[in-house]
Amino acid sequence: MPFEIQACSDLPSPDLTRFMNGNNLSFNNLDWFSPEERFNQPGSFAIVEDHQIKAILAATPENPSTAWLRFYHVDRRSDHAKCFANLIGAAKNTLQKMGARGLFALAPYSWLESLLLAEGFKPADTIVTLQRDFPVQNTPETADGIVIREMTQRDLVVVEEIDAAAFEPAWQLNPVSLERTYHRTAWHSVALLEREIVGYQMSTSIFDTAHLARLAVHPRYQHRGLGRRLAQDMLETFSAFGVTSFSVNTQSSNASSLALYQSLQYQRENHDILVMSLDI
Repeated sequence: MPFEIQACSDLPSPDLTRFMNGNNLSFNNLDWFSPEERFNQPGSFAIVEDHQIKAILAATPENPSTAWLRFYHVDRRSDHAKCFANLIGAAKNTLQKMGARGLFALAPYSWLESLLLAEGFKPADTIVTLQRDFPVQNTPETADGIVIREMTQRDLVVVEEIDAAAFEPAWQLNPVSLERTYHRTAWHSVALLEREIVGYQMSTSIFDTAHLARLAVHPRYQHRGLGRRLAQDMLETFSAFGVTSFSVNTQSSNASSLALYQSLQYQRENHDILVMSLDI
């Protein structure tokens, strides 16, 4: 019996979840949303053969022009490359109809990099991780005229505008993703200049570690120390609660971000992740 490609939204969610929890070859992107939430989004497809799920992939849009590979799981006994080619093809057709122009994917594994290369993806950048393993000891310098306060949900409208202005499309979060990030982070703050919100940060925390998940300053107000003050605020806040280990990710091409974090005594780790992209 030939296999079928079906939209995940047309299949029982428990069956999809059960397959994803099985002993499959798998990739999961860092995501604020669960796989179950991705099932009903356009760009999520499964291969079904003899009424059994053999592979599942989600490549869903983040904004009108850009989509990301969210996950790929395939039965270890199946043809991994064939399954990937069919599923990514179905996702590409859907994304093209929606007007998306670029599809991006992280490639932390050599097998996934090979699959992406075979489908025309090309290296676009790398994600680097920086680590700082000690808390703030002294009160750091402050910048004149900058006020840092806790972010509220009402601030998200302005935060969305900052995010869209500060990041290239591949790295922007849509309003729903930003709100999800807000609700799932442990500390979020905004920077004000002359009573106007011009930057923000959102950070996660677990036990004695914290991660700077999102940092942006509106381009009109960059190079005034705002990003530095927001990053310091994160360090100060978590250090006060006993956190001793801090991390942050950025692109290797983002020289200004790398310089900022290194000036705050973050050290670059030796496990970069390749970012690949495909024009669609």
